[in-house]
Amino acid sequence: MTAQGEIKLFCSYSHRDEALRDELAKHLKLIERQGLLRSWHDREIGAGDGWKESIDRNLREADIILLLISADFLASDYCFDIEMKTALERHAAGNALVIPVILRPVDWRATPFAGLQALPKDGKPMTTFDNLDAAFEQVAQGIRRAIEKLLAARRGDPVAHAPSHTRPVPALSAAGVDHLSKLLAVYIGPIAPVIVRKAAAGCTGLPELCELVAAEISNPLERSRFLSEAQRVCAGSGS
Repeated sequence: MTAQGEIKLFCSYSHRDEALRDELAKHLKLIERQGLLRSWHDREIGAGDGWKESIDRNLREADIILLLISADFLASDYCFDIEMKTALERHAAGNALVIPVILRPVDWRATPFAGLQALPKDGKPMTTFDNLDAAFEQVAQGIRRAIEKLLAARRGDPVAHAPSHTRPVPALSAAGVDHLSKLLAVYIGPIAPVIVRKAAAGCTGLPELCELVAAEISNPLERSRFLSEAQRVCAGSGS
């Protein structure tokens, strides 16, 4: 079990990309030293441990799941059909945050995770950077931001109240806000409730709230799909 201020990260990768995974681990080491992260990958399976049981347990306990994407990852039946499938199921349920990390050039835009926010920015393959350390820095910074949001959600940071001199904000439908949180979690994972709750503090109704939280979805097609689904939530709630 992870500590209250620690996020557990699972790394799904092809062993052919082990050198790149090891390099990424170095760039995440500072976050681990700060007590914010505990990483796990299959090379940590101890002698005598069941490898499948260890992988399954750590995959299902992880708060963040990295998919280290390359042609070898996509060609691996275990990575693609088992680890990735479980990861996306947990992401869709709002129980984990899946982050694809594009290691090497490969045609990944038609995969089931294509709608997720990938690292580095715009899904640029890391090995195409002129300076590989710059690519790792960008990925580490993206993971740090995700950790900070997850920790805020875990703490249940209170929503800031509007100053007394501002106009009162009408109460939003609790059912509508809850439904919107679950819908957003399909796209961005377990940080959705805290984002919706904070955004709701300054909204006058669900339509405005939908527009605000939709900005968290970077993929335009996914954002459009979310807004279309969210409109049905607004219509059904009467807010």
